Amino acid sequence: MSRRRTRLEKEGARPQVPDWVWGAGLGVIVLVFIGAFFLFSQLGGASNDPCGKALPALGQQTDVTAQAFADEDAALGHMIDFFNQGDVNAANTLFLGPVHNFTHNVDPPIRARNEGVAKTLCRAVLTLENVLITPQTHATPEQLAADTVEVRSALRDGAEALGFPRPTG
Repeated sequence: MSRRRTRLEKEGARPQVPDWVWGAGLGVIVLVFIGAFFLFSQLGGASNDPCGKALPALGQQTDVTAQAFADEDAALGHMIDFFNQGDVNAANTLFLGPVHNFTHNVDPPIRARNEGVAKTLCRAVLTLENVLITPQTHATPEQLAADTVEVRSALRDGAEALGFPRPTG
């Protein structure tokens, strides 16, 4: 049995796809990859920012009042004093209680009024938390005091954002 050969096979040529089809196909592939990149970068962007959403609530519900901000400001002032005296343990003990809870619990109401202030507070709190909770950081008491000043300043801004007087101390 012999097989008949087509004219193209006899001439040794293969059917060719026009260049414009190859170009269009490659263009579509490139556009799909670029679109996927932008889609996934947008979806992943919020998860890369730990302050893209409010800090999780801690402990009991916190009263959000001018007096609560003033009390928090005073407690952070004591922490700064402890750090300046080199007493990291006393400052840490003071922080890991109602002071820490307040910094988390006040984030949502501040965020509802001024997201930028809430994000600043969030970043300052996370920085201080990470340094205090992670002993490998070997932060100096001076650095810890500076980090606490940042939290205090952000909370003062938060009080103002909520319409309360700015705590002083």
